[in-house]
Amino acid sequence: MLQIEGKNNRLIFIFPNRTVDCLAAGNEEMKELLRQADLSIIGDDNSITMRFDTEENAGELLRSGGFMLIVKGNGNVVNLGSLIIRCSPILGMTGLKLIVGQLPGLGTGVSRTADNCRVEIGDRVVINGATVYLQENRSQVRIGDDSQLSWGVDVWCTDAHTITDLEGNVLNFAESIEIGRHVWIGRDVKVGKNVRIADNSIVGWGSIVTRRFDEPNVIIAGNPAKVIKRGINWDRKSIDKYLKSRTPQGE
Repeated sequence: MLQIEGKNNRLIFIFPNRTVDCLAAGNEEMKELLRQADLSIIGDDNSITMRFDTEENAGELLRSGGFMLIVKGNGNVVNLGSLIIRCSPILGMTGLKLIVGQLPGLGTGVSRTADNCRVEIGDRVVINGATVYLQENRSQVRIGDDSQLSWGVDVWCTDAHTITDLEGNVLNFAESIEIGRHVWIGRDVKVGKNVRIADNSIVGWGSIVTRRFDEPNVIIAGNPAKVIKRGINWDRKSIDKYLKSRTPQGE
């Protein structure tokens, strides 16, 4: 269900041949499509930009039930590339839930907002089941092109509550999460605040990532995650198809 409240909010769809201001007066065709989407923007001066290869792709995503976008706060920026989002109840694939500010279902007594946050997700990113959540003001999440997130994945740029020392000084500020280009996040991985995962890396199934990994082309795994193998890369194709693609024709 579409919910837009506040002033100076923008929702822009970018297609190869045109750019559409979805909230502009008179754009009834796009508004009818959006009414079928799970999308909420509550606050002022928020900017959401989404890229699609075709208008059919936009309709498939917004009607699929596998995409939720909630922005509650002011001055937030969300830029989404041409994503591949999968939703399958049989396998537990839930698509993408992207939430800035208010988590749904917390009740009327809980009201949380986040201001001046930024989310950047690149092109050709495959998401099978991930929740991306920002709650702290000015926090950021970036996911690079050609990455792949399995299902049961949490990317939380917040602890949701405050940790202090005995003098009351805050210890757990959330600043950013950076997932590089061509990174494969395995099933049931949890990525916490202030983490970096460098390009061409893999995060193993069920890992808990709580610190920066600046070295590219590594496998990290475990709780807490650590580097378990260096000098690797990965490909989306199955092993059989990958081997065939490397065999010269005629051999």
